[in-house]
Amino acid sequence: MQTYPIYLLNLGGKFRVVLPEPRTDVGHTEFWESTVSLVVAEHYGIPQRLLRNLPYCQRRARIVGNIVYYGGKPTPILLRLIRKATGNRKLVFAFDDHEKRLRHDVAEFRRLVRRFRRSRG
Repeated sequence: MQTYPIYLLNLGGKFRVVLPEPRTDVGHTEFWESTVSLVVAEHYGIPQRLLRNLPYCQRRARIVGNIVYYGGKPTPILLRLIRKATGNRKLVFAFDDHEKRLRHDVAEFRRLVRRFRRSRG
């Protein structure tokens, strides 16, 4: 059964589903450090090294077969975006507490966004 992590990024009001290519069973931390943090860093103008240890600051999920294990509030729009990005129309949500964002990581991320927004003018 295929399993892989995904991140659900809200970049300036636009959602972007980021998944590993090829779709392999990698850990969220590894995927965040090697791929996703670079996308977030570029969008917000934050040095990637400052984001490296914040893998729980963004919405994330794990796909196992046809199930999207997600710790946030599932919405039909989000499910449509995930289905489109993966090409799997059979996907359904299931709650997974492990996939929730961590308060500390979210707070640190928001602090960095404010800091670098000011420095960019």
